[in-house]
Amino acid sequence: MARRAPLGAVLLAVLTLGPPALEAQIPQGSSAELTAGLRVRGARLTPDPLALVRGDTVLLTIALTDREGARVRGARFAISWGSDVFNAKSIKDSVPDSYLIVGTRPGEAPFQILVQVPNDSGGFRWNPIGTATVQVDDWPLASVEIHEPRYAPYAGTTFRMTATPMTNRETEHALASIQWRSETPTVALVTPTGVVTISRPGTATLVATADDRVAARHTFQALPNPVQQLVITPRATTARTGDVVRFDVAALDRSGQRVRDLALSYAAHGLDSAGADMYEDGAFVAENPGAYKVVATAGQLGAEAVVEVIPRVKATPVELVARAGPPDVATSDLWVFEGKDGRDYAYTGTHAQGGGQRMYVWDVTEPSDIVLVDSVLVDARVVNDVKVNGDASWAIITREGASTRRNGIVVLDLTDPAHPDIIAELTDSLTAGIHNVWINGDVVYAVNDGTNAMNILDLSDPTNPRHAGRWEIRPGEENKSLHDVWADGRYAYLSYWDDGLVILDIGAGTHGGTPTAPAFVSSIAYGMGNTHTAYREGNYVFVGDEIFGCDKCVNGPRGYIHVMDVSDLDAPREVARFEVPEAGAHNIWVENGLLYIAYYQGGLRIVDVTGELRGDLYAQGRQIGWYHTAAPRDVLQPNAPLAWGPQPFKGNIFVSDMNSGLWVLHHERSERLSP
Repeated sequence: MARRAPLGAVLLAVLTLGPPALEAQIPQGSSAELTAGLRVRGARLTPDPLALVRGDTVLLTIALTDREGARVRGARFAISWGSDVFNAKSIKDSVPDSYLIVGTRPGEAPFQILVQVPNDSGGFRWNPIGTATVQVDDWPLASVEIHEPRYAPYAGTTFRMTATPMTNRETEHALASIQWRSETPTVALVTPTGVVTISRPGTATLVATADDRVAARHTFQALPNPVQQLVITPRATTARTGDVVRFDVAALDRSGQRVRDLALSYAAHGLDSAGADMYEDGAFVAENPGAYKVVATAGQLGAEAVVEVIPRVKATPVELVARAGPPDVATSDLWVFEGKDGRDYAYTGTHAQGGGQRMYVWDVTEPSDIVLVDSVLVDARVVNDVKVNGDASWAIITREGASTRRNGIVVLDLTDPAHPDIIAELTDSLTAGIHNVWINGDVVYAVNDGTNAMNILDLSDPTNPRHAGRWEIRPGEENKSLHDVWADGRYAYLSYWDDGLVILDIGAGTHGGTPTAPAFVSSIAYGMGNTHTAYREGNYVFVGDEIFGCDKCVNGPRGYIHVMDVSDLDAPREVARFEVPEAGAHNIWVENGLLYIAYYQGGLRIVDVTGELRGDLYAQGRQIGWYHTAAPRDVLQPNAPLAWGPQPFKGNIFVSDMNSGLWVLHHERSERLSP
């Protein structure tokens, strides 16, 4: 989990894992303080409600109370939060029972108050006794910028207008919303969200207002519609569910010349079934088989085409080959590879529940007979990530929660891959912990828990790893959270939680970046944030959420796969998704047109991602395989899948599951996937 994960994740860490950072800030209280904690049932906050403007600071005072509402003094407490909407700093030494709350970005975020109470072993635990909310407003709204439309304003056409509310610091206002109206409804009508319909030629004025306070006007000349004929031709008359079909539409004027800047409207109608989407750019995709009529219109003119949709490739069973794993410790990430001795190995990390200080070595040369051959013991409470370099000569494991509070990376020599040796460590500037790494040749990209920056390490000499660079968004600011990095040698794709997917040039040459001095290319964020992992294949980057603390997260996190089209790297856009409503996505792998998702409670999911992607991939029947990674006995938690990471390898699929260890699965496609 990320250092600033959502509230539910932070509470899991505080109450179950006991992160060293919190223990260091607030050590165990005295017997009297712990006893006082047992009396606490609630808290009074001043001010309440807690609201401030971005960048401002508010003094928050917390008074602990007992069952009758009387003040309880002498208990040790802390607040826990999981959002970067605000930061909090304890100033109890100077102002008793107080925190400085700094608004870092607009939004609303909860925090929880926790009190130290004694546990059964003579120590303490954190007891949650109440929640509250911080509301952070943006800088003052100052103006509205109306964007020029993409289409000519011909009579009879419909298209969307867009506008951006701006603050007095010339940034987009994060909370204001735009409402549209027309001052000339006989010429142009507009919906409140900006969909404009040109009724007739003439002068038109549209008004965009932000929060009923600040407005801007757009005046234009509506033009006579020159189109006399529309012709639509599908590029394919037969498709499968999930296939994107495009159309050639010719809009011709009186002389037979094409009209290029015309806004077209599209619609799809099922002739014998329903369930198809049309997009503004004319893309059609169906979720159900059947015949569909696609209509393109421009004013009073229209044209039609018919597309027959057949079922997509059938899902086929995923078969169990073998399972193994220590029954008393949670399993984290894995890496499967062929060692220099010609045998195959899987390395798996461990999470805090049950231990968290080992990397296990499995011989998987015979996939049906997994053999535990060794383990590597390090000072850590979590070995979150395991990566092996390209020629399998060395590997890296990451450390979090070391007793010395010096975490960083551990480098392994794989001369004997069955019994790897520790040959080096690097903790300097990495002491808070390393959550994930990615190896790109001799360069390692490391996710630094303490700074939420990407540290760049030189491992040209694995026995002497050293720092080679660093990259982060908004240097000097703390309101950010980097969770993962994936790279292909040309570009790196950073999962930056609420800031979304960040793309860097690390040697492609398009933006001047190098492996040790990356250059920013672009980024894309989405509403719920929580960007957890990313993996590129072709023109798409598959981005996974990790959402804790939601109403449906009782049995684990939620989140799904966002499909980003990066055919234009400078302007990535979200075009599709894959969502299993009852479960949450974790790590992913994409290979040969298949997306493998370790879907936490949903086990392993295998998704066909061939061809162009649009819309709801789950509804389109693109899931072609599924396996519930649950075991009834000899596991950390029986019958409770919590799939962590997948990797296809030599015809099988290896999956690590937090509750049940290492799985080897096999899946045969029923037919070829490509159209």
